[in-house]
Amino acid sequence: MGWKICYCEMIIKTEGIVINYIKYKESSIIIKILTQEYGFQSFILNGVRSVRSKKSIGFFQSLNVLELVAYKSPKADLYRLNEFKILHLTPSFQINLKKSAMVMFCTELLSKTLFHERSENRDLYQFLKNEIIIFDGLKEDFESFHVYFSIKYARYLGFFIQSVERLLPFKENLSSPLYIYLNNIIRSERYTSEPTTGMLRSTALKHIINYYSLHVENFGEIKSLKVLSQVFK
Repeated sequence: MGWKICYCEMIIKTEGIVINYIKYKESSIIIKILTQEYGFQSFILNGVRSVRSKKSIGFFQSLNVLELVAYKSPKADLYRLNEFKILHLTPSFQINLKKSAMVMFCTELLSKTLFHERSENRDLYQFLKNEIIIFDGLKEDFESFHVYFSIKYARYLGFFIQSVERLLPFKENLSSPLYIYLNNIIRSERYTSEPTTGMLRSTALKHIINYYSLHVENFGEIKSLKVLSQVFK
């Protein structure tokens, strides 16, 4: 008697954070999502860019938090998105130009580092979700948030930034503005506004990005740094 092979579809229901999406074919998109239970996954959604579509592509703006249902056949590389609804919308990220630039930086950093997160990591997921909600709620004094985020995020990638000396390749004057700025952020348990300038933030980010490049294989260039420098002139 021969054996029958069952090619059953895998159906998942989970919460997820949109990292970004790309256009696919005439009316579809492929969305990169960090899910709560299945790690970093790719999803395809057909027809959303069609003029007749009743689904809004705005649901998939970077760092929106969704509840989703998707399925995948054993032979497929992508999950096919079936149902979704917003759990946390982030309107301030689209309305505020400075926040938009900071989100661009954060999502580029996430895209370059989440590729190995293919299974559940609830600590990472909860950290990211909490910080998104906090950042979205800030009305002022948020200009250093992306610096704070990139420092705290490293912990969840396995290379915790626990001192300024890990970032600076030389002995920095302990009373210098750069040392004090970075030290205050590293020691903080939550985001608080730090006295700073655009030049100081830019210098701090360069050291942080260099630190990431030493720990993440093929890290490459962060292109959104140029956008940040223009927005925060």
